[in-house]
Amino acid sequence: MKAIDSMWFNTLQGSFGFVLGENEVGKRTLYGGVAKGLDQKADEQEILSWGNKVNIRMMESLIAKAKTKGKA
Repeated sequence: MKAIDSMWFNTLQGSFGFVLGENEVGKRTLYGGVAKGLDQKADEQEILSWGNKVNIRMMESLIAKAKTKGKA
C-alpha cells in the first residue's frame, strides 16, 4: 500500500496522523495512528501497516456537529 496524503498532529506526548493509502487495485482507505514523528515516510508506512481504519461516516458526522454549533 502506498501513501497518497497525510495530516499530522504533534503534542508533547508524540505524533498522531491520518494517512490516506491506496492499494495495488486503486482502493483508497484512511488510517489513523501514532508514530515516532522523526521520518514522515516511515511514519506513514507504519500507520498504513499498523494503524486503525478510520470510519469516514463517523468523522463526517463529528465535523458536521462542529460546524453547526452556535448556528441558529
